[in-house]
Amino acid sequence: MNALALRTELSELISKEKNVSLLEVLKDILSGGSKNALLKAKFTARALKAEDDLAAGQVMSTTQVRARLASRKKK
Repeated sequence: MNALALRTELSELISKEKNVSLLEVLKDILSGGSKNALLKAKFTARALKAEDDLAAGQVMSTTQVRARLASRKKK
């Protein structure tokens, strides 16, 4: 993807975004004002993936989470 196409896609995604916190993080990353921009970018990517998982119904019940944690604790 070339720079112009990427800018266009990002612009469209940003214009649709309603989460102010996410927009503030993006602004901080793009302005270069944060020393932790890479960390924030990773957290943002994880948050976006989590939102996609929720929208797709890919969630675990409390019982499933407890079972997974219990199995990890035994290792």
